[in-house]
Formats: sequence, structure tokens, C-alpha cells
Amino acid sequence: MSDHIATGPVQEEITLELTDHSLANAEATLIHRILQETGWNLKQAAKELDIACGTLYSKMKKYGIEKPLY
Repeated sequence: MSDHIATGPVQEEITLELTDHSLANAEATLIHRILQETGWNLKQAAKELDIACGTLYSKMKKYGIEKPLY
């Protein structure tokens, strides 16, 4: 019998390089980074962040995060 039991998907560790130590800036940076990594797919980004889509929309508005025009 194995000593290790997988309980779910392996989470990738995310490291943020911040020049400002405020929690709000860390949250905004993380949200922006996840949005970029998901190609601005808001549903997928919310899932990656483990928050509801409505919460993601609210946080984007709060931090002034907008999808870039290509």
C-alpha cells in the first residue's frame, strides 16, 4: 500500500515579485497575471483563482484592471 494518496490536482506554486508590500497590490498583480495566463478568459481565471466570476468582476473594477485592446 502506498504511503502517498493523491487527493486532487497538484497546484502550481506562484511567486510574485513585488516592489510594494501592500496586500491590495499583491492581489491586483495576481489577478492581472492570471488573466494574462488565461488569455483574459474570465471564467477560467475565476476558476484558477478559486473565486466566483462576480467576485472577479468586482475586483477587476476595484483595481482598474481592463482587458487590453489588441
